[in-house]
Amino acid sequence: MSKIRHIAVTTNDLESSAEFYKGAFDLDEISRSDEAVILTDGYIVFALLEFRADRYGGGRPGLHHFGFKIEDLNVVEDKMTALGGQEMVEYNRTHGNREGTEDNWVGEKKWMDPQGVAFDINPTGWG
Repeated sequence: MSKIRHIAVTTNDLESSAEFYKGAFDLDEISRSDEAVILTDGYIVFALLEFRADRYGGGRPGLHHFGFKIEDLNVVEDKMTALGGQEMVEYNRTHGNREGTEDNWVGEKKWMDPQGVAFDINPTGWG
């Protein structure tokens, strides 16, 4: 069976995007160039790209969102808020936590990084 091992996201601010994902999710930086910062959680390689000229179709259509399985919802949300992340509050209020309670979130929550890239965080995983 094939396995996802690589996700790439374009950004307009490589440095702030790298600091956001490293700070919020404790990802390790494994390489860096003028146009890319490559991060990992030890399993998936997560490439942040800031192209001077888009060489092969990144952008439109592009990645819609991706997700992180997290251990502690409150800790990660505090980190993301401090780093400029924005919770998609209305979406989460309307569509999220259908099986949980106010004190025990079950399932994914939608957030955006400082560049406006949407992603999910999920303390209970996807199966």
